Amino acid sequence: IALASFYGKSYNMVVYYTCKAVQLSLQRGLCEHSPVTLAQFTSIAATDDNAELCYRIAKNALSLRERFDVAAQIPELYISFYGRIAWGFEPFHVCAINVRRGFEAGLSSGHNDMGLDCAFHAIKLAMASGANLKSTLKEIDYYLHVLKTYKNANVKNPFLKCRETVSLLIDNGE
Repeated sequence: IALASFYGKSYNMVVYYTCKAVQLSLQRGLCEHSPVTLAQFTSIAATDDNAELCYRIAKNALSLRERFDVAAQIPELYISFYGRIAWGFEPFHVCAINVRRGFEAGLSSGHNDMGLDCAFHAIKLAMASGANLKSTLKEIDYYLHVLKTYKNANVKNPFLKCRETVSLLIDNGE
């Protein structure tokens, strides 16, 4: 429900549903939705003052994936952890690789929207990590091809802006 609220652009509802899910997990115990819920909660609650605590909670939530079968939730879990929390504590390139794994898991499990959202975060993290611009441009072109294949226009404009930025950086560097 929180994810549907996110795509509906109702941030207040995302916060409400995520906090409610955490409250239910604390009251009734852990379930297969707890890892994603805790990772989402930490990405919402993280500030400069409590970022390390949120990172530790999210890292523990990530380790819960072995306890429960969360294969269908991997894209959401990876984008919440590696795309929103871990980049402050782990190397950018490690986060980019893992968010790309979220993209692959999203496409293979049928969660195309979440997979493509992971792809966008992977591009941002690759650019921040100083990845090779020409390979990043090829990767963006691949993602644009995937967008066209799945007829998904939700994140097309941000990909095009990233492509334009990388192209400008390549042109100015030569």
